[in-house]
Amino acid sequence: MLSDKNSGDKKQTNTNVKTLVFHKLLPRFSFGSTNFSPLRFEKLLIKLSKDGYSFTSLDKISSTHDQKTLLITFDDGYQHLQKYLPSLMEKYHFRPLIFISSYYIGKNNKWDYSYLFQNTPHLNREDIKYLSELGADFGSHGHHHRSLTKLSLSSLGEELRVSKDIIENITKKEVISISYPFGRFNQQVMENVKEAGYHFGFTMNFPTLNDNQLSIGRYAIYGYDTLFTINQKLSHGFLYPLEKFKARFTNKLSNGTLLYKRLTRYNETDKKL
Repeated sequence: MLSDKNSGDKKQTNTNVKTLVFHKLLPRFSFGSTNFSPLRFEKLLIKLSKDGYSFTSLDKISSTHDQKTLLITFDDGYQHLQKYLPSLMEKYHFRPLIFISSYYIGKNNKWDYSYLFQNTPHLNREDIKYLSELGADFGSHGHHHRSLTKLSLSSLGEELRVSKDIIENITKKEVISISYPFGRFNQQVMENVKEAGYHFGFTMNFPTLNDNQLSIGRYAIYGYDTLFTINQKLSHGFLYPLEKFKARFTNKLSNGTLLYKRLTRYNETDKKL
C-alpha cells in the first residue's frame, strides 16, 4: 500500500527542507530510468546554488527553516557513488544521505530486474566507511530490499533490526533513518520502524502538508529529468501536477522487480539474515 496519509507518528517534520532522491550516477547508459550522470548531477548542483538553494544534512533537517534548503539522498547505495561523490561533496559542500540494503553490501544488484541487462555492484564495507568518514550519512533501505508492507511482523522486525545493526557496525554511527524499499509503507510499517529506533522515514511520494517524520516526501530525480523539470518540482511551477504524475508512474515501474522475483522464484527469505 502506498500512502500519502499522516497515519503514523503525528509529529510533523520540517516541511521547509526539500528532499531530492537519486539512485545511479553512472556516466554511461544504464538500463531503466534511475540513472542521472555525474556530469548532469554537477550541472544541477551548480544551477541549484545559483538559484539560491543551500544544502543541509540529516542532523539539521528539523532545525532548518530556510525554504530554499535541500537534502540530497541516494537510494540503493551503488558502488560508483564512492568514485563520484567525494569530490562533489567537497566542492559543493553537501552531505548526502545514502540508503543501503545491508544484505547487498559488496554484492551485485540481483534484487532488481535490471540486473538481467546490467550488473551493477553496491558499495562494500570499505566504501561505506570511507564515505562516512567524509561526512556522508547512511540509513537503512531494508536488509533484503523487500516490500515491507508484504512481510509478517516477525520478518518486518528482522528486516529493520538487522539492517540497522549491520550499518551501525560499519560506520560506528547510529542509524536513525530509513527509505522504504519500492516506496511502500503503511501504518504498521511506520509503527515498527519507530519501535526499531528509527526517527525518520523517507518515501517516494512528493511532499505534502500531512508528512510526518516517518513519512517524509521526496522529489525523485530520474534520467529523463532536465534542469527545467526539476525546477518545476521544487518551485511548484505550472507543470508540477504533470511532474508528480510522471514520478508516481515511474515509481510504479518498480513493480517489474517484484514480478521478476516472483517469476524467477528469487526469494531472499530462504537465506539466513
